[in-house]
Amino acid sequence: MAAESAREAVLIIDDELGPRESLRILLKNDYQVLCADNVDTGLQLLRAHQPSVIVMDIRMPKKNGIQGLSEIRKLDPLVSVIMLTGYGALETAQEAIRHGANDYLSKPFDAREIQEIVKRHAQRTRVERRRRHSEEELRQINEQLSANLASKERLAAIGQKSAEFVHDLRNPLTAVLGYVELLSEDLKQSKDKLAERWTDTAEYLEIIERNVTRCRELSEMWLSLGKKTSGQMRPVVVQELLQEVMESVGPMADSLGVHVEWARDQEPGAIEADRLQVFRALCNLVINAVEAVASGTGVVRIRNGKADGRVKISIQDNGSGIVPEQLKRLFEPYFTTKGKTGTGLGLFITKKVIEEHCGTIEVQSKANEGTVFTVSLPLARP
Repeated sequence: MAAESAREAVLIIDDELGPRESLRILLKNDYQVLCADNVDTGLQLLRAHQPSVIVMDIRMPKKNGIQGLSEIRKLDPLVSVIMLTGYGALETAQEAIRHGANDYLSKPFDAREIQEIVKRHAQRTRVERRRRHSEEELRQINEQLSANLASKERLAAIGQKSAEFVHDLRNPLTAVLGYVELLSEDLKQSKDKLAERWTDTAEYLEIIERNVTRCRELSEMWLSLGKKTSGQMRPVVVQELLQEVMESVGPMADSLGVHVEWARDQEPGAIEADRLQVFRALCNLVINAVEAVASGTGVVRIRNGKADGRVKISIQDNGSGIVPEQLKRLFEPYFTTKGKTGTGLGLFITKKVIEEHCGTIEVQSKANEGTVFTVSLPLARP
């Protein structure tokens, strides 16, 4: 049965039993032969089996061969069609060819001749289908290359604009940082007046100063993209990095009514990393999780641990989840689930940063249960 289905199929459509059976017996040793006594049944077999050759009588009741030929070409423009008729009129042959037939034979037919013709046209169909398949593959490759080129051109344009933006941003950030330092000095002089409020005020100011400094470092990093050196890679303790992430994201989460939990590993691991880059990637994942949950009932859980020579960090939320269609495209540039508020570059950049550190990032999501992002990074060598 398997050998039968593996062979090329030939479809015979003829309302007369004699010619139909004669052709079946002639071709059965070389082909899987399908028989139909009318055009409509033949069309059903064409849809189901995709034969390489169709041998069809022209004169049939209800729907003749010329009408059938027109419908066959709509279904399969590549299959070879050989027309048979008991009437050898040239006009009939020309009409069949004009409607898309590949060859024409008169009844009664010669056995050897019909075998040779079927063989030749089966080969023709194979070649045409391979050509069409190759054309389709080339078309898809061309579309993919065009899309990649457009994406890279867009990235290049964004890169240029980003460089201009960061250049302009650097000066006010430097000014803000300078005034924060002046404010810090003024607060120190007012320590006695602030009394018990001094500790909280100083802590808030320190967090502001640290984040403004980080913004300036990020702007410098953006301006120096493409000039990275291995000197920026240093051992970084993961718990210290996550502590910075918590301090940075905490105020935003509180303002949105989202509870962020962090289960610290008792044995903190260290990674070899560009601290600022990995901080940016982890911050982005936690911010996304905070924005994905509902105010008041939203919970984001951060876990970190070690296994098999790697540090694993998971960020889990109890949001509505991500549908499978979106999940497949989550790390594509410019794809966003946030509508007009998203740029579609956050997760693309995050994945790029993690992979540049020989790491991996995976995502799992279930409808109405939430989403989990898991980052895995190699432990720093002792």
